Amino acid sequence: MASNDRLAEPVAVLRGAQTRALGRAIEVKTYLPAKMYEAINGEADLFLSYDCRGLVVGHYQAGTVSAEVFDQVEPINAFGVFSQLRGEAAPVAVGAGGVQIAEEAVLFWRSRFFVRVSATSAERPPLAALVELSRSIAARLKGPSSLPAWTKALPPAASRQQYVARNVLGHGFLTHAMLGEYRVGAATCRLVLARASDEVEARNWCRRVRDFYHGSAGTEGLAAFPSESFRGADQQGQRVWAARSGQYLALAVGDCSEDGMRQLLNAALTRLKPLRP
Repeated sequence: MASNDRLAEPVAVLRGAQTRALGRAIEVKTYLPAKMYEAINGEADLFLSYDCRGLVVGHYQAGTVSAEVFDQVEPINAFGVFSQLRGEAAPVAVGAGGVQIAEEAVLFWRSRFFVRVSATSAERPPLAALVELSRSIAARLKGPSSLPAWTKALPPAASRQQYVARNVLGHGFLTHAMLGEYRVGAATCRLVLARASDEVEARNWCRRVRDFYHGSAGTEGLAAFPSESFRGADQQGQRVWAARSGQYLALAVGDCSEDGMRQLLNAALTRLKPLRP
């Protein structure tokens, strides 16, 4: 356990949060990145991959409930962690977005924080108590929860959207991407939109991805005049279409028809167009 001024805000939040059913925290502990494994052994790498600066844990009702507040530095990172852990869980109105995991936990994000409120013993309280504590915590977390405009460029019909900070699609060099899963007829397709730091980096990404997927020939009929485009296939034989537009690289991967992939890429490129310099 370690204390750090950088974690003063989430410490104050957990000390101030309370509910009728669970009362106030009976203990609050802080963990810097190097010690987070002591609290969440096996999970720390996920949070650290999204630049976590530390964890604060509050214990309630004789230790039967814990509340974990992760400071992820920026809202996009907090959303990224949430998008990785929410799975297919049922949504619940908490913070900027939340889900309930059976009767055992509530996950949500708000501002730069990801929060998990969990029952930690067999004698767990009702889910309503966990939701009430989650809302008490969320109400005390300050700062905007808005995401960068480019993250909203994916077509909205995705069954699920994620933000991946590193190692996108298994490519160690590819970072900072929004991913959406789409159903096109009977087929499925994943649309990836990655934002490079500048156009030079994006060109390098495009070249390396094209080489990996043995890409060839441009993809005709794409909107917003992409700077580069190609089509190829992955190791499982799924189609891969890609287009670079400025500092953005968009990829469609799956077993959709070529027309379906073209539609998805066109939608993303069109929504990106106002953001291009």
